[in-house]
Amino acid sequence: MILMQHLTVKKWNYLLIKSSVLFVAFLLSITAQAQQLLYEIEVGEVASVDIDRKGYVYVADEQGNVSQWIEGEKKRWYSPSSPAEVQIDAWAMLNTVLFSEDWQGIRILGQQLTEQSEYIFDPSLVEYASVATNASDGGIWLYDQGSFRLKKYFPDVKTISIDVPLEQLINSASWEPVWMREHQNNLYVLDRYRGIFTFDLLGNILSEPYAVKKAKKIGLTSEEVYWLEKDELHFKALYSLETRYIKLPLKKVEYALYDHTAQRVFCFKQKMMYAYQL
Repeated sequence: MILMQHLTVKKWNYLLIKSSVLFVAFLLSITAQAQQLLYEIEVGEVASVDIDRKGYVYVADEQGNVSQWIEGEKKRWYSPSSPAEVQIDAWAMLNTVLFSEDWQGIRILGQQLTEQSEYIFDPSLVEYASVATNASDGGIWLYDQGSFRLKKYFPDVKTISIDVPLEQLINSASWEPVWMREHQNNLYVLDRYRGIFTFDLLGNILSEPYAVKKAKKIGLTSEEVYWLEKDELHFKALYSLETRYIKLPLKKVEYALYDHTAQRVFCFKQKMMYAYQL
């Protein structure tokens, strides 16, 4: 009798484990089906990426060559006269701003990716900028690493309108911003060690940093901020603590962009871009 009960329990355990495995496989199948591969295409070396509000994708290589991709086709491209790695800010759509830490300045490209202007930062006003981005009023937000200050710099007239000493706000020993963007009247700064800082447009910190793990950049939509973490795209609501994530169909993705309007994810891996419909 005891032996029969023992065999029955083992059988039920086996069935339970088998059912769990099948259920997990079913969920993975649903996830894979939901993320339909639209296209994959070689885009070359990838050093920086961005997406504008129309869902157009921008890719820069280590020489600062920039290409614009629309529906899997290379529509426009730009090659600089002096090669250097750049950070891209294409969100504004009216222009694309390229910042180079190497030559300490910005290039502004028009909608056709033709160079409109180039500005070298005045060394008397900016000691050494390590990250910079476009501002909505024509200025440039930048972190001046040399003076440990957050500044808004107007390159056309060479003036500083906002100059925030950060030593009173942030522990300098652990402050290493790698990305920033102005969005919905706030400035979002990604620090390599402490996560996402949110400033108002006067340079005041609005909240404690939101921790993210090893992100190289973050993205923004009208409702959320997102970042790549391992093989997942993590999201946090801009004005609440609500979070969610999307498990990516690829492993070891180097960069990922999200198009909220079209519900698409663009994954970059080994010189390839993969576009998925969610």
